[in-house]
Amino acid sequence: MEYIASLLTTIVDQMKLPAMGKLALQPGVRAVYRLTIRYHDRRAHDSVATLIRRGSVGANLEVAFRGRFDNKPLQSLVSQADYEAIVAGFQKVNFDKLGDQPKIKSYGEDLWMWERAAGTFHKGVVLAPQEAEGVYWQLVRLAWTYLPEAVRIVES
Repeated sequence: MEYIASLLTTIVDQMKLPAMGKLALQPGVRAVYRLTIRYHDRRAHDSVATLIRRGSVGANLEVAFRGRFDNKPLQSLVSQADYEAIVAGFQKVNFDKLGDQPKIKSYGEDLWMWERAAGTFHKGVVLAPQEAEGVYWQLVRLAWTYLPEAVRIVES
């Protein structure tokens, strides 16, 4: 599973985006969530969506597409209600203790990695959305329902 996770973390590194731990330790940052998506067949640009909570209302979403827009993230605001739904969804699936989705192949299917960081805490979970069931499917639905910009497909 480490190989699959490294495929996803390499996307972040290649785009020269800040590491989750570094973001979480910035002054005023309460929590950071990140969704990294790798398209196995290159039908779309891989993407990294980072949700950053500063202050007490709402959050900022930054979505970068590998090879597009000079890897500069597109920014949008996430409402307080949507942010709270994401936090509640992560709590519902017990994300902080969740392991990677079992039986993921390193080829032939899209890969996602959800991450959460706050302070010095950092946790990541790898999943394949097409094969996701149970709590992993709930993580897929969270993105589609509350962060549609994070799963937007920019075709190659």
